[in-house]
Amino acid sequence: MNELSAVDARLVKDLIERSELGSIEFHEVSARRFDGVEDFGESRDGGLTLGFQQRSETGVFGIRIVGDIAIPMGEARVVAAAEYKVLRGDLPPQRLVELFANEVAIMTLFPYLREGIASITSKVFGTPITLPVAQRGQIGFEVTPAEQ
Repeated sequence: MNELSAVDARLVKDLIERSELGSIEFHEVSARRFDGVEDFGESRDGGLTLGFQQRSETGVFGIRIVGDIAIPMGEARVVAAAEYKVLRGDLPPQRLVELFANEVAIMTLFPYLREGIASITSKVFGTPITLPVAQRGQIGFEVTPAEQ
C-alpha cells in the first residue's frame, strides 16, 4: 500500500476526530479437523487468506476482517468486526472508510483476528497457529482511486 497523500491524511485525521469505536465483536470463530490427518503439513503459517468487508448506515460504519486458514489437518475461519460511531458530520464516503480501515481499523482488528485463530486452532488442532506481526500497510483494503 502507498503512503497517504496530504489530503487523504487530513481526511483520515478528521474522521478519527469525529468518530469513536463503538464495539469490537467476533462474527464467526470456527474450525474443522479432517479425519486421518495428524500434521499441519509444510505450511506452519496456516495458509492464511485475508478478506476485508465494510458497511455504512445512518451514523455508523463497520469494518470486518475475515481470516481463513487451510492446512492439510483442517480449516478454520475467524471474522472480527469493528463498528465506529460518527459523532458529527456526514457519514464518510466509501473511499474514506477504506482509507480509515487501512490506517486505523486493521491495526485495531488484527490482534483480535490473531487471538481468535490461535485460540480456535489450539482447541481443534492441538497446536495454535500464530499469525505473524503485520507491519503498517502490509494488509488492508484495496482503496477506490481518488477522483481527478
